[in-house]
Amino acid sequence: MREKFFVKDSARHSVLILGLGIHGGGVGAARFFAHLGMRVLVTDLKTKKELSSSLRVLKGLPITYVFGKHRMEDIEQADLIIKNPGVPDSSIYIKKAKKLKIPITNDGALFFALAPREHVIAITGTKGKTTTALLTKHLLGSNAISIGTPGISFFDYFYTKKEPQWVVAEFSSFDLECIKNTAHIAVITSLFPDHLNRYHSFDAYAKTKMRLFTFQEKGDIAFLWQSPTIKKYATLSKLKSKIIWINNIPIQKNISWRVAPEAIAIATSIAKHIGIPSATISARLSKFDAPPGRLEIVAKKNNCTFINDTTATNPGSAIHSLSMLVEKFSPAQNITIITGGEDKKFPRVDIKNYARAINKYRVNIIILPGSFSDMLTPLLKNYQRARSMSDAIKKATTIKSGIVALVPGAASFNSYKNEFDRAKHFIRAIQTIKSL
Repeated sequence: MREKFFVKDSARHSVLILGLGIHGGGVGAARFFAHLGMRVLVTDLKTKKELSSSLRVLKGLPITYVFGKHRMEDIEQADLIIKNPGVPDSSIYIKKAKKLKIPITNDGALFFALAPREHVIAITGTKGKTTTALLTKHLLGSNAISIGTPGISFFDYFYTKKEPQWVVAEFSSFDLECIKNTAHIAVITSLFPDHLNRYHSFDAYAKTKMRLFTFQEKGDIAFLWQSPTIKKYATLSKLKSKIIWINNIPIQKNISWRVAPEAIAIATSIAKHIGIPSATISARLSKFDAPPGRLEIVAKKNNCTFINDTTATNPGSAIHSLSMLVEKFSPAQNITIITGGEDKKFPRVDIKNYARAINKYRVNIIILPGSFSDMLTPLLKNYQRARSMSDAIKKATTIKSGIVALVPGAASFNSYKNEFDRAKHFIRAIQTIKSL
């Protein structure tokens, strides 16, 4: 670990990790502060068993744990609180900490506070941020690393043996809530309503996303996808950085159909900006594929091709995925979409737009249980309801051979731990199908 991040008299300080989680964030923070010699306490509402995968990574480190609850006394005794993305500002524990004027931060803010900003390419967006981040890293080659993507902690950067020339970092809106500075190069891939069960309005959500750019200074670079919504919030934010608008959809024949043209356009623009030759970019594009859970072909069975797009967790993402599926496979193959789940307080107009796209493309629709599904179904012309993922797969395979795609357009927490757990159930249900 780099000596420049050593904290003097660190053993005197008590750090509370409020929420360990299972996606690497809390783990990274706990490991980082334990290695600095601080007294680390981790509390989480989940049980020890539920957190077993995270605990294995931290085995042997001097960390104290409280499972199944948070405690006010732990808040009162902390010198610093690191809040997990799942902990909102409305939490009674966060409110208590603010009242006591205890410093509160998160992984994203700590990374920006400690990392050399001139070497950071920070990427956010409602859809496309993971693919764009991984593709950008891929185009930059061995001199770059990627962090902040699912399962990869921001703190992994501080354990690299060799200083990378570029750090490509993905940020959710939750990661941006506590930041007070940002990267030299910042990127937004898209902006439309999501997580409105966390934010009181789309305006609040959008402004949180734009925090990635509002801390930039003159001389910094902002790569913005040219959409009316992003233009609106870029204007409202009065950005000081140089704006590079991206709107060209490249014709790229040597890359997987799963990679959205928008991601190619943005990543290619970044790579060209920092001096990667066009021939190198083209050659590297041909060797890239989208990450798991994004229009991922997971099985071919009984004349059906099963596609996992579990990360399409809002109507806007689902519309985009639906159009890519239709463009790739229709009319040559029949398309069945398994969709639905739990609502995140999506605007009614977004649900209507998703229904309109479904009706337009005339795909077969199977609806999973959930509050989002209950709002979607009255707007559809034809659909079948399924009691579970297993039931949805059974229904899908009795319609026609062709494409069967999980494109939820909604949250998963009514039935699953998260969207990746939903994907596991999707794949497991496929595996139970008897071969013809």
